[in-house]
Amino acid sequence: MPVVECGFLGLPGLALTPRDALIANGPGIIVDIGFDPTVLAQAAAGHPVQPMPPPGVLHVNRVLALIDTGATQSCIDETLARQLQLPLVNQQNTAGVGGIHVLNVYLAYISLPLLGHLQTGLFIGAQLTAGGMAHQALISRTLLADTLMVYDGRTGSVKLAF
Repeated sequence: MPVVECGFLGLPGLALTPRDALIANGPGIIVDIGFDPTVLAQAAAGHPVQPMPPPGVLHVNRVLALIDTGATQSCIDETLARQLQLPLVNQQNTAGVGGIHVLNVYLAYISLPLLGHLQTGLFIGAQLTAGGMAHQALISRTLLADTLMVYDGRTGSVKLAF
């Protein structure tokens, strides 16, 4: 079972301690975001799919995602979703600290290549970078449901495994 460090333990050249960097930024992981009708159809039919679509597949983009245990749905940055031309399939009322907002919903996949995991389906288009975040995706409890996560705030280490 692969285990990925998602905190700040062992990163060279940090201006902050790993503990303070984790407090300031939260745990993050590199993900690929995209749309490939073949991958989505295979997943919808219950067939196994590659955790990382092959090179040349439409709209693949490697970005930093925040592991957000407070989110019930995984999100993709709205600006990124538009740049990648992800299929817009709906709009949805979403509540958060800023109140209720109507947000776009996109059909896509989020791949965690370091863990060999792929989630397909509908993702909220959230105003992440427009709101000043460095992350371009949020990984929610839905995606984390089959994971083991160890959060050690004392050391700044967060480990994630499927």
